[in-house]
Formats: sequence, structure tokens, C-alpha cells
Amino acid sequence: MNRVGQPQTMLAPSPRGFWNVPNTLTMGRLVLAIFVFALISREYYGWALVLFAAAAVTDALDGYFARLLGQDTAIGRQLDPLIDKVIVSGCYIYLVTVKDTGVMPWMVTAIVVRELLIQGLRSLLEGQGQPFGARTAGKLKTVVQCASIMAVLWGLGLEPAAAARLAPFRDGLTYLAVALTIYSGMVYIVIAWPRLHGEP
Repeated sequence: MNRVGQPQTMLAPSPRGFWNVPNTLTMGRLVLAIFVFALISREYYGWALVLFAAAAVTDALDGYFARLLGQDTAIGRQLDPLIDKVIVSGCYIYLVTVKDTGVMPWMVTAIVVRELLIQGLRSLLEGQGQPFGARTAGKLKTVVQCASIMAVLWGLGLEPAAAARLAPFRDGLTYLAVALTIYSGMVYIVIAWPRLHGEP
């Protein structure tokens, strides 16, 4: 209460509303994803890299603002990783069709299957009222996936000789991204399994 007996106005927006700061950033990332896909398809790899990097920055910011403003919500916990999966999986799907990217179909299959499976588990548990936010392994996986995609896009914008020198680093990141994708998926399944059977 303030000095005249009136309720004080809250400075931060209610975390219950959908259009809070973190969710707005997350939806903005979805819009950026659409442009990134279009740029890759038109072979504007430099611009695709710039917009993808901007999307990666918003991924870090939405979590920061959710904690800072106390706007962590169930829909946000599902929406944030879902949009991450859309842009990452979408980029890999587009890049697998481009020559000399080092991205192979089995890699994309492993990434997409893992992302669909874990997102399904997250939706199921959140629907039961059990928070199932990102873990350290999942966050690290996303960082390496983003680094891999940026390295691929960077290489596509270089002259052939420079791209060949970048290729070992690029491919190393891609293999590491796939390995972390599979590993983090196993971690999430181990965590989710007892909860699916009603254990705490």
C-alpha cells in the first residue's frame, strides 16, 4: 500500500500474459527463422548468417529477461525450446541440400528425431503440471548446434580455398553438435522416465 492507502502499481508486466518480454523475443526469433530459410534457399548465405546470429542472441536474451522480470511461464518454457528446434532443424534441413556443407542426411535425421521426441516429452510433462525446462546438456547442445550452422553458412560465403581451410573446423563442430544432440536427448529421457511413471 502507498501513503494514501492505494495499492501500488506493479512496474513489471504480469508474467501470466502471453505478450511479455521473453515471449515477444521468442516469437521474433520465429520470424527471423523464416527469413533465414528464405535467404538460404536464395543462396544469400552472408545475410542468412547475420540473421541467424541475431536469432541466437534473442535466444540468450529471452531466458535472461524471463529470470530478470519474473516472467517465466509454462507456455514460455515450451515455446522457447520449440522455436529453437524449428530454426535449428530447419537450417540443417535446408543445408543438407546444399553442396559441400558437410551436413549429411543421417545427421539431420538424428537431430530432428531427437528434437521431436524431447519436445513431445516436455509438452506431456508440462501438461501434467510438471516443469520440464532446459538442462545444462540441452543448453550446451543448442550452443554447439548454432556454432555449427554459423560455421557452415560462413564457409558457404567464402572463396573455395578459404572454405576448404575452414572445413575441418566446420565439420568438427557439426559432428560435435550431433553427438551432443544424442547425448542430451538421453539425459532428458533419463530425467523424464520416472516422472512419466508417477515418481517424484
